[in-house]
Amino acid sequence: MKVTFLSRKARKKNRFKLKLEKALDGKQEGRCEGGRPPAPIGPTKETAAKLIQDPLIRFLKQNILEDSQILAFQRIRCAVRLITDGTQVRVSCFKDVVVQTSRLSGQNESDFEIRIKEQYTNWIDRMTLARLQAGPVLDIILDEMSLSAVDRKWGKRKGWAKGHLRASLDQYGGFSPAINRVK
Repeated sequence: MKVTFLSRKARKKNRFKLKLEKALDGKQEGRCEGGRPPAPIGPTKETAAKLIQDPLIRFLKQNILEDSQILAFQRIRCAVRLITDGTQVRVSCFKDVVVQTSRLSGQNESDFEIRIKEQYTNWIDRMTLARLQAGPVLDIILDEMSLSAVDRKWGKRKGWAKGHLRASLDQYGGFSPAINRVK
């Protein structure tokens, strides 16, 4: 009986030495436990092909919009984010609800936020006077729909969304001067 106990102990010791040597050897670098290669970081090729690119980047690459229109695109996106930022909380009782108008709770709105919101409301007013719809533009900017998808959704001919987007963004850029953030 003593022989089997000592032989088990010796085998266990040898296994430990082999595992230690194997770990210190360095040949298994880049491998996970069990000898598998590590899982890739990021989406697979198939998933990456299905991901939708930000429309602003897509419009820049394709030269669909001018610089002033791109600035208007960014400001409209920023304004809608600022306006809807405080609406993330679900409320069942509307008694004594504090409406948050700034990104930072408990702080006042900055002049920049106020000007962006005012420019957005002025843009909506100008769109109404020009008889342009804001819905298709917001579909592109906020919902990141493609131009062809907007054409189909609104039941218009091919290419309508592109022209409508340009005309709408020109309405925004036509009256808003550059904002000086540094004082």
